[in-house]
Amino acid sequence: MKTRLKKPDKGDPSEILQMFPSYNLHLHCCRYWWLQHWEFNELSFPYWRIYHNSEEGAVIMYDNKTYQLTPDKIVMIAPNTSYATRLHNYKIPQNGYELKGGRIGSSECFEKMQKEKYIQHFFIHFNIGMPYDNIAPGVFVYDLTDHFKEKIEVLKQHLNHEHTRFTFYANLVIRSLVSDLLSSLPESSWNLISNDFRILEVLSHIETNLNEDLSNISLSNIAGMAPNAFIRLFTKEISTSPQKYVKRKRIDRACVYLHHSNLTIDEVAWQTGFADRYHFSRIFKEITGISPARYKKEFEINLSFEP
Repeated sequence: MKTRLKKPDKGDPSEILQMFPSYNLHLHCCRYWWLQHWEFNELSFPYWRIYHNSEEGAVIMYDNKTYQLTPDKIVMIAPNTSYATRLHNYKIPQNGYELKGGRIGSSECFEKMQKEKYIQHFFIHFNIGMPYDNIAPGVFVYDLTDHFKEKIEVLKQHLNHEHTRFTFYANLVIRSLVSDLLSSLPESSWNLISNDFRILEVLSHIETNLNEDLSNISLSNIAGMAPNAFIRLFTKEISTSPQKYVKRKRIDRACVYLHHSNLTIDEVAWQTGFADRYHFSRIFKEITGISPARYKKEFEINLSFEP
C-alpha cells in the first residue's frame, strides 16, 4: 500500500515558511581535574571555555578586572579572549607558566586533595562555528543555579568513572549546559560581524573548507561578485582583507588541532590548507609568537596537565 502525504490545509501554521539560524556546536573536551598550580601570564585560544571550581582560590584577570572562580559561580570565556590565571595568590611567571594538576577519578586524587591546597576544576572547551565564534572577547560570570548545578554534578559523576567516552545522556547534558549559558548572554552580544548575506556565505564557506582553495577568485565566486568588488566589500565588512582573514582562521583551527587532537604537525598543516610544514610553521609563529612544535608540547591534551 502506497503512503500518501497530506498537503497542509489552508490556514495550517505548518505551511508558513520559517527561517532558523543554524550553528554547529563542536565539543573539544569536558574534563574534571585537580589543580595545585594554575599560574598563566596569558591564555588566549580560538574557542569558548566554561569553568566551575568546587573550592575558592582561583582567579581570572581580564581587562583590568579580577574574577573569582568560586563554588557558587560559573565562568564562560569567549574565543580569543586574552586573560591571566592564578591560584592562592601564587606568583605568575613573567615567562612561561606554572601548572600542576591531573584527572580526578581515583582514590589517590581525593587523598591528595584532602592533604594539599588542591582545587577541583571542571571545564568544557567548544566552538559554535561562524559567524558566532566571532563574538567580542569577554569573561561572563553566572550564578550557579540549581539547574546548572544539577547538570554539572551529572557530568562530574560520569567523569569520575569514564573520561574518554560519553553516553548519549551525558552528551545531551553537556550540550544543554552550553546552550543554556550561551542563551543567557545579552541578545546584543550576537550582533553579526556582517549583515551582508554574500559575506556571511563566504565566511561559512571558509569555516568548512580551510584545506581547500580559498583564493580571492574562488571566494568571489562563492559571493557571486567580481574579485575586486568582493575584496572591497569583504574588507569594509570584516575590517581586514580576505586573505588575512583566511590566514587567521587557518591558524585558529591549527591551534584547536594542536591542543585537542593527536595529529602531527605535518597533518595539521595539511588539514588547515598550508602547502607544507615549513610554510605553516612560519605563518603560525608570525601570528602566535611561538612555533607549532612548542605550542603542541605545552598545550596538547594528552599531556599529564592541561590548563
